[in-house]
Amino acid sequence: MNELLMEASRWARVAEQPLPGGYEGFYAPGLDLIVLDSRLTDVQRRCVLAHEISHARHRDAGCRCDRWVERRADIEAAAMLISPLEFAYAEAVYEGNTLGMARELNVLPWAVEAFRERLHDDPSLAVL
Repeated sequence: MNELLMEASRWARVAEQPLPGGYEGFYAPGLDLIVLDSRLTDVQRRCVLAHEISHARHRDAGCRCDRWVERRADIEAAAMLISPLEFAYAEAVYEGNTLGMARELNVLPWAVEAFRERLHDDPSLAVL
């Protein structure tokens, strides 16, 4: 988590507070601020922070951006959170089961799916 916080500090300040309406986090571009829901678990916090770092890097405007921007943020977050070697190990051990892999990799299932998309987009990352 410390590495993620250091990376976040390159792009924005990070704050935590209870967020309404099911929001887990957001990036406020005008304030250069990432806000995380203070009730998140450690795994949720890591994944949401990595996702919001992507938004901060690109200075994405507003919450609930279009699907392309959200997909990019998920894929970039997965790249921050998962190494190709660890992914290959988890995929072999859990025979591609997303939930098992997520537990092994200490990420949320959406990060596993996003990493799969990343491998699809760039097969050279695959560990054979």
